[in-house]
Amino acid sequence: MQEYGKYKKNSGSRAYEAIMNQHEIIEIIRNGESSKVEFRTQDVHPTSLAGEIVAFANFEGGVILLGVDDAGRIIGCTRDDMEEFVINVCRNTVRPSIIPMIEKFVISDKKILAVTIARGDTPHTDSRGMYYIRVGSTKQIPTQQELVRLFQRKNILQFDESPVIRATPGDIDIAKVNRYLAGLDQSPLNEENERALRHDLINLSVLIETEETLHPSFGGLLVFGKNPQRHFPSCNILCGAYSGDDFLSETIREKDLRGAADDLIEDAVAFLKLTMPQKNTLEQDIRRKVSYLYPIEAVREGIVNAVCHRDYTITGSSVRIFLFRDRLEIRSPGGLPNTITLENMLFRQFARNQIIASFLSGYGYMERRGKGILRMIRSCEAEGAECLFSLGADNNEFVVTYRGCQ
Repeated sequence: MQEYGKYKKNSGSRAYEAIMNQHEIIEIIRNGESSKVEFRTQDVHPTSLAGEIVAFANFEGGVILLGVDDAGRIIGCTRDDMEEFVINVCRNTVRPSIIPMIEKFVISDKKILAVTIARGDTPHTDSRGMYYIRVGSTKQIPTQQELVRLFQRKNILQFDESPVIRATPGDIDIAKVNRYLAGLDQSPLNEENERALRHDLINLSVLIETEETLHPSFGGLLVFGKNPQRHFPSCNILCGAYSGDDFLSETIREKDLRGAADDLIEDAVAFLKLTMPQKNTLEQDIRRKVSYLYPIEAVREGIVNAVCHRDYTITGSSVRIFLFRDRLEIRSPGGLPNTITLENMLFRQFARNQIIASFLSGYGYMERRGKGILRMIRSCEAEGAECLFSLGADNNEFVVTYRGCQ
């Protein structure tokens, strides 16, 4: 799929730098509609066009070609005010309004307008208050779960701060909380004074008070819960090691890891230590040093990032770790949050789950928040390995791939 446009910083604001040409437009039309391409004729209704724009802005952006019908036939635009029409829709029928990139092309003596919509930093609606998201080659009204995910991705809602109504304070392991506090050189909780205990757990954001009832926060339950998977079965890690380069090869070992966040991290590292190929070297020709094909420091960082930054609003999907003959993959549900991209992730820091990040930082798993990705890369380079980052289908999965020195 072609990349249709890119953004660059210019004097503190976002400016568009077009990269499409006539040849690329013809190729886009030939490939047909997709999750990032929509065809429309010039008689499109303003409300319908606004819905398409909203769906792209709430997804990953995309391009609308005006003057092309659903079958990919070039009909052309004969209206002299077509560009003004598009701008008015973006300004008056999209909330909040956006500024599109509009380019004109003439193909076979027929005019086409390419309207490129950027990924929005905030959720968008049409003038009726309707939300839309892009699903395949269509715009759809989001489900309640998808709407929550949209708000979380745009940093409007912190899911890990929300109360888990089905859980009670009894689901919190106080011993875990005390170990966390001990690592911060703080006094343990006073379990004999119920009022003081309640107050401290609320201040720690482990418990949330709702209508005079206490419930664990999602982040509190994940990090300090006795059994988080009782309420959220997909908050686990699925591990698998295989003899070949894909899932069709012989299974060496598989395990479903469950428990609180620290248990998940430590058990995942232990699983990989048992299954990863080892390298034996001699230090000063005397002492034998055992290391792994993929540096443990980089692997641990990847696992911590997956547990911390995955999109927990995606139910039914777990963090997955796959060890193949030629690579190690860590797959976490959800794309990159808000303004983070594969290009800027080395230099920008954004926590999708800020409470979970804070707890893991207190545990010592994230000593230097915002430096984890760079640390992974450098750790691999030092050991002759490489660490690659990519997004899965529809940008709904973040993939870290480790490869050994060839």
